[in-house]
Amino acid sequence: MSSSDSLLARCGVTILALVLLAGCGFQPLYGTTASGGGATEKLGQIRVDPVPDRIGQQIRNFLLDRLNPYGQPARPVYRLIVEPTVSSTDLGIERDETATRALLQLNVQYSLLESASGRVVFSATARSTNSFNIVDSDFATKSAETDALERAAREVSDAIRIRLGIFFTTGS
Repeated sequence: MSSSDSLLARCGVTILALVLLAGCGFQPLYGTTASGGGATEKLGQIRVDPVPDRIGQQIRNFLLDRLNPYGQPARPVYRLIVEPTVSSTDLGIERDETATRALLQLNVQYSLLESASGRVVFSATARSTNSFNIVDSDFATKSAETDALERAAREVSDAIRIRLGIFFTTGS
C-alpha cells in the first residue's frame, strides 16, 4: 500500500466518523443550540454565593473563573449555593504509630436555585480525594496539605461546571 493510498484511507475513515457523529445527534456541551443559547450562556447567568472558610473561598473563586469568566451577571437567573466538607485520614502508619501519608477528602453539596422564586432546580454532590506526605518538617507537611486541598478544590469546581453544563444541555 502506497502512502497516497494510506492517506486516502485515513481521510475516508475521518469523513465516515464525522457523518456518523452528525447522524447520532452529537453536539458540543458548551456549543450553541438551534433554539439559541447554550450551556455556556446559561452558566454565565449563575451567581455563586459566598462560601465561608478558606477552602470555600477557593472553590468559589475556581467556580467564578469557570462559570463567569467575564464577571458575575448583573441580573442573575440562578444562584449557586456551595457547602464544602473536608476530612482527613492518616495512612501509612509506621511501627512507632506515626503517620507518613494522609488521605484528604473534599465533599461539596451544591444546589442551583432560581433567583426569582428561590426554587431548587438542581442539587448534587461533588467529591475529590487527594493524598499528601507527612514528613518531619511541619512547614512541609502543611504546604503539602494546602496543595492537596487546592487540587481538590480545582477538581470539584471542574466537576460542578461539567455537571451544570450537562443539566442545562439535557434538562436533567
